[in-house]
Amino acid sequence: MFALRTTASVLARAKAAPALCRSFSGVSFQLTDEQVAYRDMARKFANEVMLPRAAEYDRTMEYPHDIFEEAWSLGLVNTHIPEEFGGLGLHCLDNVIIQEELAYACTGMMTAIEANSLAQMPLILAANDEQKKKYLGRMTEEPLKAAYGVTEPGAGSDVAAIKTTAVKKGDKYVINGQKMWITNGGVANWYFVLAKTDPTAGAKGMTGFIVDGDSPGITVGRKEINMGQRCSDTRGITFEDVEVPEENVLGTEGVGFKIAMGAFDHTRPPVAIGAVGLARRAMDEAVKYALERKTMGVPIAQHQAVNFMIADMAMNIEAGRLLTYKAAAEIDAGIRNTYYASIAKAFAGDAANKIASDAVQIFGGNGFNTEYPVEKLMRDAKIYQIYEGTSQIQRLIIARELFADLSKITPQ
Repeated sequence: MFALRTTASVLARAKAAPALCRSFSGVSFQLTDEQVAYRDMARKFANEVMLPRAAEYDRTMEYPHDIFEEAWSLGLVNTHIPEEFGGLGLHCLDNVIIQEELAYACTGMMTAIEANSLAQMPLILAANDEQKKKYLGRMTEEPLKAAYGVTEPGAGSDVAAIKTTAVKKGDKYVINGQKMWITNGGVANWYFVLAKTDPTAGAKGMTGFIVDGDSPGITVGRKEINMGQRCSDTRGITFEDVEVPEENVLGTEGVGFKIAMGAFDHTRPPVAIGAVGLARRAMDEAVKYALERKTMGVPIAQHQAVNFMIADMAMNIEAGRLLTYKAAAEIDAGIRNTYYASIAKAFAGDAANKIASDAVQIFGGNGFNTEYPVEKLMRDAKIYQIYEGTSQIQRLIIARELFADLSKITPQ
């Protein structure tokens, strides 16, 4: 077992700490002592436990159960679950700081670790205390996984196009439909499922449900073989006459779409920082290689063409991190952060893809080979322009938010 102080000693104080250091009035970019402590702990875990196994898990495509369980034992999983239900109740910014370090080592493992948050967030936002105690509480008692079941074969960006239905029969609902590209789909103890209870009412006819993973009628599809993040578990899930008790409805009928979309304000910052962590790793590998590789008698780090690529990497990483911190700090302060969350997610996802591609370019022919780490980073980066809202959807959200409130043009 990897020897580290658990978050009980390092992170517990952070739940009461401010999102940013308030040692003086105005904006501060200084992390609190607690945030520095758990950043360093997460970095140590990432470098000493995750990084040495990343290539192996990418090759075997197996789910990293041992990594997940060790991260869970250290308190690096489910950090956002409220204290009253057994969690640490950390801020979004606190979690973002942790996730950047994990993503540096391997975003496939980081996604496996952090995917719980997407499934749990609708419950944190809308579940009653009994539901939270039952389904969030169990996540802190043993290393369980959960999954967010919204996407379907014909409904990705267009969530309103989902076909899954839930029909009320007595004190139960009967769910029928198919979900696709569900992260943690094959390892989930329970699912958040969005289904139509009134197919004629559009988005207002959708309802959110908590569905136990062992419910009769659930069929888990094969593990999808993806381009990158290959150790993350992604599957199709079929629901055939799955009975769900009435008490497992989140909120009330018709508010499921609002709950599902509201979760993204909380979960997009961690996704954005995952892209930043990957980009930082790609730049780190490129810099080390540029200092070692020689052409024309000198290290390629001395060539202006390489300098420019490295400088662009550094600029985009710093900008992506600050945008993500802004989005996280807004939601921690109780401010609706949809605008900034979409900016951070789109910018960081696009930047990670450019940076990983440029890292491969700096490695030259070696970068195209699986013996070197940057080809994996380039494959892993692509999903950041797709999941939790494509880069194009983020731009639609940004424009919609801007035109709805032109005061966003002027700093507030």
